[in-house]
Amino acid sequence: MDNSTAEPQSFTIHTASDDTAIEALKPLVFHSWYTGVLVSGLVILAAGALGNLITTLAYFKYEQLHSPTNILICSQSLGDLFTCVTGLLYAILSYTKVGQAMGSSHKYLCLVSIVITLMSLQSSIINILALSTERFIAVYFSYRYYNWVTETNAKRAVVVIWTVVICINGISIFAWNTWTPGLPCQTVNVYPQIFFQGYFIIPSLICMLICAIENSFIALMAVRKQRSIAAAVVVQNGDQQIEDANIRSGNQFKVTKMLLLVSGCFYAAWLPWIALNSLFFSLPSSWKKHGVHRGVLVAFEYSKPLVAANTIVNPFIYGWKNLLFRDAYYKLLGIKRNPI
Repeated sequence: MDNSTAEPQSFTIHTASDDTAIEALKPLVFHSWYTGVLVSGLVILAAGALGNLITTLAYFKYEQLHSPTNILICSQSLGDLFTCVTGLLYAILSYTKVGQAMGSSHKYLCLVSIVITLMSLQSSIINILALSTERFIAVYFSYRYYNWVTETNAKRAVVVIWTVVICINGISIFAWNTWTPGLPCQTVNVYPQIFFQGYFIIPSLICMLICAIENSFIALMAVRKQRSIAAAVVVQNGDQQIEDANIRSGNQFKVTKMLLLVSGCFYAAWLPWIALNSLFFSLPSSWKKHGVHRGVLVAFEYSKPLVAANTIVNPFIYGWKNLLFRDAYYKLLGIKRNPI
């Protein structure tokens, strides 16, 4: 066998009725790179859990953080924290020999681990969409922003997000799954292709596309507004009302830049995993016959820790770009700051 189709024994094809279910990523052996994926994943999950726990506690403890934007940030942090906690079970079932044996023989242990992991991941995607939409309203409908984006409406949005995510992902536990004893506890072995792509991959791509469009328009408008603010300060420096409006617009611009950075990091972390997952659900015919290149398999497994790494980035961005979050972090960690 040549090196272009490494480890074809890791893939089999199973035919049932008129449908062909591709049992991709079926590890008949314990791959050498699994230990590296496990270790990197555990380190990332531990760091992400700590950062998002601090962010969540900061919001609930300090009243100065209570705002519609920060409600959505808190929801995003809860989703990331949920990802870190549930990711631990998934990592054990996927990248340890004992975990693989348990996942392939205990149906509901496998189903629950995958469902709660995807539930947390999907909540992160929809929360990013909510944050992008909130910024879009702030930039393009600034005069109506404070009427439309209230704390009550933000809380309602959070409830709707989590209700939708739980309902969609809960379906597979009770009815819509293809779990089979003896197969690895992986999404390709547990979910029908139409369910995973129709209810997770395609909606995720749609959310990310909408976010990309919104953020592109936000970036263009934010640059224009920043220039107009600078000009207004020079011309109307003596008018207190104009000055207050400029300060408020400037603060909104800072929040916008922060959330644009959050969205950019989100895309960088998620796109490789989504692309490779879609690829494995529709394998090229040559891969079905000869197997998948080892490099593609390794890239797919390491794309999962990359997704988890996004949970570490957000708390750092909030602390770096947002003075209120930074002060809250220092207080929670007991760090004394020297006055400037």
